[in-house]
Amino acid sequence: MCGIYGVYDSAGGVAQYRQWSEEASRLLSHRGPDGRACLSCMGGSCLLGHTRLAIIDLDGGAQPIGNEDETIWVILNGEIYNYIEIRHDLLAKGHRFRTHSDTEVLVHLYEEKGHLMLDDLDGMFAFAIVDQKKEQLFLARDRFGEKPLYYAPVNEGRGLVFASEMKALFPFPGLDSHLDVPAIAQFLAVGYVPAPRTHFRGVRKLMAGEALSVGRDGGLLTWRYWQPRIELIGTKAPSRQDAVESVRARVLESVRLRLRSDVPIGAFLSGGVDSTCIAAAIRELAPSAKFSTFCAAFDDQQLDESPYARLVAQHLETDHHEVHFSPGDLLAIFDELIDYYDEPFGDVSMFPTFAVCRAARQVCKVMLSGDGGDECFGGYTQMFAYHRWHGVRRTGLARAAAKRLRHLWRREWRGVGWLNFLSKSDWELVHPPERRNTITSYFLPEHHNAAEIGLEELEARALEHARLPYPLSAFEGTASSYLPEQIMVKVDRASMRASLECRAPFLNPELMNFATSLPVEYHFKAGMGKAILRDALPAWVPPEIRGRQKRGFTPPLCQWLRGELKTEMEKSLDGNLGGLRSLLNPSPARELFRQHLAGFDHSNALFRWLVLSRRCGEAVLN
Repeated sequence: MCGIYGVYDSAGGVAQYRQWSEEASRLLSHRGPDGRACLSCMGGSCLLGHTRLAIIDLDGGAQPIGNEDETIWVILNGEIYNYIEIRHDLLAKGHRFRTHSDTEVLVHLYEEKGHLMLDDLDGMFAFAIVDQKKEQLFLARDRFGEKPLYYAPVNEGRGLVFASEMKALFPFPGLDSHLDVPAIAQFLAVGYVPAPRTHFRGVRKLMAGEALSVGRDGGLLTWRYWQPRIELIGTKAPSRQDAVESVRARVLESVRLRLRSDVPIGAFLSGGVDSTCIAAAIRELAPSAKFSTFCAAFDDQQLDESPYARLVAQHLETDHHEVHFSPGDLLAIFDELIDYYDEPFGDVSMFPTFAVCRAARQVCKVMLSGDGGDECFGGYTQMFAYHRWHGVRRTGLARAAAKRLRHLWRREWRGVGWLNFLSKSDWELVHPPERRNTITSYFLPEHHNAAEIGLEELEARALEHARLPYPLSAFEGTASSYLPEQIMVKVDRASMRASLECRAPFLNPELMNFATSLPVEYHFKAGMGKAILRDALPAWVPPEIRGRQKRGFTPPLCQWLRGELKTEMEKSLDGNLGGLRSLLNPSPARELFRQHLAGFDHSNALFRWLVLSRRCGEAVLN
C-alpha cells in the first residue's frame, strides 16, 4: 500500500513541476512512510512519484520499478494478490525479475499483454505505467474501487497530473478549483460525490474498473474494462448444499491469497456474519498462528457490538482489542478527519473506523475486513424488503391502499417507510420526486439547472440497473456505486491516514460473480439476508452470531447533533458558509435542524450540510 503521483506534459516538460513534486510527496507521506522516490522519464515529459508502505519484499520492492531495458516503468498503490501465479507464468515465458515484489509483475505482464493485462489481475490497485517506446502513460483502477486515483488536465489538455489523493493535486499550478455544482447536488443527495466527478470542476477521478491512457499520438482516452453486471442467462443452478460448499471454498481461497505478506496481519471483527466468516477462515488456514482482532465499542448498548466480537475472538483464540469510542474522541478528531478526506464525505462511521485503524496500526501493518459481504450475499435490509414485498407492491390495489394510508398518517413513525415503498411505482422508486425537490431547494434559483444535471446523472445510473428484477437490481446497484464510492472511500482514507493496509476477501470478482449468479431464494431465509453465507459459517459459530440481523457500523449521530455537534451544526447554518453563500440557501437546512432538535431524525441530511460547509466554504464558485 502506497501513495502515487505524477505528471505528463507533452509540450512543456516536467522540470517546471519539481517543487510541486516535493510537496505532493510530503502530502502523501502517510500513505507510504517507509520510503519515497521520484523518476523523470519519457525524455523529461513524464514524472513518476511514489511513497512506500512496505508490505511485500521489504528490502527489494522500492518503486518506481522498470523492465530490463528500462523502457517501461511502473508505480503501484495496492496489492496484486495473485502475483506469485502471474510471476510463475511470466518466468516460463522468459521474463527476468530483479525483485520478489508484486509490483514488478505489472511491468512484465504489460510487456506481454499491454492493456489486456487488467483481465489477469486479482487485487486492489491504482497504478501508472509509462511506456517510453510508445510515449504513452497508462493509468488503471481496480474493479471494486478499493484504491483511488484522481487526475486533472495539464497545459490546455496536452497532458495530465494524477495522485492517490486530491490533497496532492491542490498545490499544482493552474489547477481549476472552481466548485462543480452538479457534484455538490449529488453529494447532498447520496452523501458522496460519485466518480468521475469531484467537487472541483477541474479534477476528476477514475471510476472503479476504469483505465486511462494519454500520449503524444493522441488525446486522453478512458474506458471501463470491468463493472458489476448480473446476467440472467438461465443456466442450471447448483443445489443449495453444493452452493454452500462452493461459497466456503471460494472464501477460503480468497482469504489465502490475501494473507500473503511479509508483515503482521490482523482482522477487523464486529461479531457480525461477514467479519466472523473472514476471521474464522484465517484461523482455519493458520490453525496455530497468532493473529490480532480489533473491534469498536460504544457507550450506547443498542450500537455496541463488542460483546459479539468478544465471543468470536474467544473461540478463535485471537489477541483481541476493543477500541472504545466516545463523543470526546469524536471532537478530538472531527476537524482533522473531515479535512483529510479532501472531498465532502457524509458517512459518520469514518470517525470510529479511523479510531480502530489507528489502534490496529500499533500492532499490525495489514488488516483483513468483511467489506463486500453485503453486496455479494444480499445483506442490506432493503434487499430483503424488495425480495419479500416487491410482488405485493406491484399490485394496483396494494399500492392504492398504501397511498391512502400514507396520506392519512401524518405523524412520523417507522411504518411510513414501508408505506412509501408499497405505494410507489418502479419509476417513482428510481426517481423519488420528494428527494429531488428537497435537494434542489438547497440551491439558490440561479443554480437550480446545474443542480438538476447532477441529480439526472444519479437517476440515469439507477435506471441502468432497473432492467433487472428486484432484488438483483439492488445487488448490482450497490456494488456499482455505494460500495466503491462510499464504503471503499471510507475504508481507504481512514486506514491510510493511519498508514495501515486493509484487504477485503469478499471483493474477489470470481466470488462475487458466483454469489450473484445463484438463485435469489438462496440468499434470503427466515426474515434475513445472507442466508447462504450464514450456512457456510463453521459449525462452531453460535446461533446468536449466525442469526444476527445486520446492524451496520453506525455511531449515534442523531444524539451527537443534539449534543456534541450542536454548536458545529449551528455554525454551519449561520457563520461558516463562506463561498457557499452564493450557491446555497440555508433556510431548508435550518428548518430540518429545528425539527431535529424537536425530536425528528434528520441526521444524514444535516451531517451532509455540516461536512459541505466545512469542506467547501473556502472554495470559489465562478
